[in-house]
Amino acid sequence: MMYDISIQNNFGGVTMTREEAVVCIHKLNYIYLSLNKCMIDDWEKIVQLGGLTYPQSKLLIILRENGECTMSMIAEKGLWHMSTVTELVNRMDKEGYVEKQIDQMDKRVVRVRITQKGIDVLDSTKRLYYKNSDVFNALLNMDKKDLDNSFDIIVKVCKNIKHVTGPCPLSDYMEKIENPTCNCLEIMNSVYRE
Repeated sequence: MMYDISIQNNFGGVTMTREEAVVCIHKLNYIYLSLNKCMIDDWEKIVQLGGLTYPQSKLLIILRENGECTMSMIAEKGLWHMSTVTELVNRMDKEGYVEKQIDQMDKRVVRVRITQKGIDVLDSTKRLYYKNSDVFNALLNMDKKDLDNSFDIIVKVCKNIKHVTGPCPLSDYMEKIENPTCNCLEIMNSVYRE
């Protein structure tokens, strides 16, 4: 049974019932999991064409976007356990995609940077992505205004969950990403000039 309780919320709208909120939690969770799976499956398909695994490509992206990182920074940004990072970095170092260096000030700290070989394979993988990605091609067929409205709603949901009334890291990131600092636009344009 749904209870029709209309209460003003902090954003000037009308809140939903508890039952509607439960249904929304399930919908948000399913949308998140489904979209995440679509994106990861698509990227995994592409990185395999380029000779990498998903975690290897993710590590290279982290290093390319952030420069030299400590192992703990990589774990934080990749949402990995330290043991996973250690194994991944050691394997990538042996393959020549990254280089490890002991910090001169604190010998317990290992710093990792991407090599030219790592940059080359990552850029090659990005080219494959723009040629073969189901996600990229699906977005080309969607209405940008609809997507922007969806992004705005997701940011609003996150801010409401975190009780944020002003700018937040997610909304700041959404503004920043409008002008990417990575080389993705350059690579995508080069693919379509070929």
